[in-house]
Amino acid sequence: MPSPNDELKRELLEEVEAIIDRLLANKKPAEEITLMDIEQVVLAAGRQFQAMLTERLAERREAVREVVTECPTCGGKLRHKGYRSRQVVTETGEVTIKRVYYYCEHCRKGFFPPG
Repeated sequence: MPSPNDELKRELLEEVEAIIDRLLANKKPAEEITLMDIEQVVLAAGRQFQAMLTERLAERREAVREVVTECPTCGGKLRHKGYRSRQVVTETGEVTIKRVYYYCEHCRKGFFPPG
């Protein structure tokens, strides 16, 4: 049975291959490409890789996050309402992460755990 790290590595490698495939499909022929073109393609691929890696690691962290049961505002009982996607700006670019979402029926506030 593969370890969690082996499974994550397999997923990351598949996504890196997809980034490389897109890069190769859109590159200019060798006789037409300039150094500036090469730099732009490499930078774009790097940004895609960084964003993808940030998303995947954030998703893994969220999957093992401790369950929160008490509202930080009123102390009431929180109801788990599933996961919500959210666009966040990180040092590696804008990424979409899925975060656990809770709702307090007592004070009627939605809550995403910090972090």
